[in-house]
Amino acid sequence: MRRIVAGVAGSVLLLGGGYAYADARDVVPGWITAAPVEVPQAPFITAAPVAAAPDPTAAPVADLDPDAPRPDTATVQSLAEAVRADPRTGESTNISVIDYLDGTVYADLSAADPQVPASTTKLLTAVAAVGHLGADFRTRTTVTWNPTTRTLTLVAGGDVMLAAGEGHGGTVGAGDDPAQGWAGLGDLAAQVAAAVGDDAAGLTVVVDDLAFPGPAWPEEWPDYAFDMGYAAPVTGLAVNGARLSDDNYAQRAADPSLHAAGLFIAALGERGLTVEGEATRASSPVRDDAGATEVAAVESAPLAEVARHLLAVSDNTVSEAVARVLALAMGRPATPAGGASAITLALRDLGVPTAGLELYDGAGYSDRNQIAPAMLTAALTVAREEPGLFGLLSWLPLAGLEGTVESRYVGSPVAGFWRAKTGSLTGVTSIAGVIVTADGRALAVAILADGMPYGQERPQSAFDEFLAALAECGCEG
Repeated sequence: MRRIVAGVAGSVLLLGGGYAYADARDVVPGWITAAPVEVPQAPFITAAPVAAAPDPTAAPVADLDPDAPRPDTATVQSLAEAVRADPRTGESTNISVIDYLDGTVYADLSAADPQVPASTTKLLTAVAAVGHLGADFRTRTTVTWNPTTRTLTLVAGGDVMLAAGEGHGGTVGAGDDPAQGWAGLGDLAAQVAAAVGDDAAGLTVVVDDLAFPGPAWPEEWPDYAFDMGYAAPVTGLAVNGARLSDDNYAQRAADPSLHAAGLFIAALGERGLTVEGEATRASSPVRDDAGATEVAAVESAPLAEVARHLLAVSDNTVSEAVARVLALAMGRPATPAGGASAITLALRDLGVPTAGLELYDGAGYSDRNQIAPAMLTAALTVAREEPGLFGLLSWLPLAGLEGTVESRYVGSPVAGFWRAKTGSLTGVTSIAGVIVTADGRALAVAILADGMPYGQERPQSAFDEFLAALAECGCEG
């Protein structure tokens, strides 16, 4: 039975605070049916909407006890070696366990060797973006008006979670996701109506997403991800992740920008403005139109909220969009390669070791991505010292209660003491986060295994037994 000692109470409050999720599973939809699904396993599962934590930029690390007893290094190393020796995993299982507060290494099982990370890639995307841009960074979606040509141009700024109507601006109810629909096309339409006034007929709508040249659908992403609603093309502009209905796995718009522009036209119509024909895509950036002036603008949710969202529900579309926004901010093209390069450089600037790091997307769908467990644990500890990333620990879902680890740890010693980002692809199982031991010591942990047979149950169960052993560890050094 878990021993509760001095310092653990604060850690429980730290790990248990925040927001609750509903019905998240870290398996593909086909696994909950009687019949098998003949597609590779998805690297994420989208949870139901989440409620906001009181402050996404708060520093929960202050609640951890720096004097809590440390685990015995030999014991933790032995536990890690047993995971690799377990027939449910294999020789490709690599592990890093370090002290979350001071970086002391407790287990190193080829921790510096890069391997396929699956969706734990998103942890690096979030750390890089928020670390470089700041927790309060927001993207802008704008509209320009050229009265001579009677053209309204909807300009993409990177927000792929716009509302079709009015945005909530951060005022959400219990169970709602603050990142989704912070701003809306209805807000833009209202501003346009006020600016255009009586000159409201015979308008043309153009969408300018040229700052996001693509390819909108990364070459590394499988077609089934679009077909099954796991992701949308990334064009820098979308309503609700380009979903065509409210279902999490709804079909996505093939062209999210034009889809959003169509909804914008509808919003204009609701406010008495008449648009001729359908929206078209600009052939040159609106900045080259000397007769155009900005008449409407909205801002996305703060990046801290966006990061919380992408980590909690493992959102591929949002993760890739964040990577491309980071690329633009760092003077690189908003392409999959540009986003990957920007993540690497931002991590390096933060002090995360990047030797051997290879990225081809910001979400973790690519099976060519290469991340070492030690990079993930380093990212967790570097975030502890970076003001914009003080909230990272609370952005990761809490085992047994939230997100992709909600049901996985129910009844386990890990529940309530482990915040983590999961990852899964065919033959790949990974997880990384922070766990608090029975003695109240916080440990950063990353476990990655690739090159395995199809199926997540066996490697996950081996990982989780290791994590339970850490959670119950009273193995003082």
